[in-house]
Amino acid sequence: MRIAITADLHFGHNRLGDEAMHQLLAHLQSQPPDVLLLGGDIGTDEHFEECLILFSSLPGIKAVVPGNHDVWVVDDDHRGNSLGVYEQYLPDLCQRHGYHYLDAAPLILNDAELAIVGTMNWYDYSWSIERMKEEVPNWEFHLANKLFSRGRHNDGRFVRWDTDDVSFTRRLVVNLETQLVQCLALVEKVIVMTHHPAFRGIAFPRAAPAQGLDELLWEALSGNRRLEELLERHADRIPLVFSGHIHRAVDTTFGPTRGINVGGDYHFKRLLMVDWPTGTIEALTFGDPVRRR
Repeated sequence: MRIAITADLHFGHNRLGDEAMHQLLAHLQSQPPDVLLLGGDIGTDEHFEECLILFSSLPGIKAVVPGNHDVWVVDDDHRGNSLGVYEQYLPDLCQRHGYHYLDAAPLILNDAELAIVGTMNWYDYSWSIERMKEEVPNWEFHLANKLFSRGRHNDGRFVRWDTDDVSFTRRLVVNLETQLVQCLALVEKVIVMTHHPAFRGIAFPRAAPAQGLDELLWEALSGNRRLEELLERHADRIPLVFSGHIHRAVDTTFGPTRGINVGGDYHFKRLLMVDWPTGTIEALTFGDPVRRR
């Protein structure tokens, strides 16, 4: 079985990125995979559906987890608030265009003794909240407003819902655990796909621990310990975890699990081709990582 994985396509956002994405698509059309996984930040508003349509001609199974950009909304958004987009609008689009929405249900591949579970994943500040309390003056203000020293995280502007980050994170991890337990009763191995990094090791790479407001706030808004603990409990049956979001390629381990961050960016794209059951992974880059304009 050949599984293709990409993330952070950000379709419609950047001319060079769109050109690179078309190159990636042409490669897949020439060598169609059995399964295609799109790992979030596919395209804001109408660009999400436009991107799905571009890949819809590929044969085989296609599955999606959304990213934070995909649930951004504006005033009087025709799709509703961010929670409505996540729960209803995006799943409906995926169903219409023949994609499996992993946040709603796992993908079980019985012939391969494999399942794929996925989630957008979210953040509950647990990666750095204790240090923020000790080291960052006015930490509550910065966290509540997602305010860095020079600018605001766009989630603070465009994610609008009647919930909070901590509650939403708990809900997503509980849902993923339910799916994971269900799958492990049916198949031997499970691959996990998330948008926000599933564990610290495939978050933004640092040579030293985070320092200062901006680095600590970035970690607070990147992932959560709940999912890490879930992965630890079932690590012997989770050979591979894939994430996106940080726009940096990372390949590391989390106990017996191999974790990979896809690493595409606005102006170039990356594609991972996974052979199953060997686990061999080929990484391909489309576009120029250096040229941004």
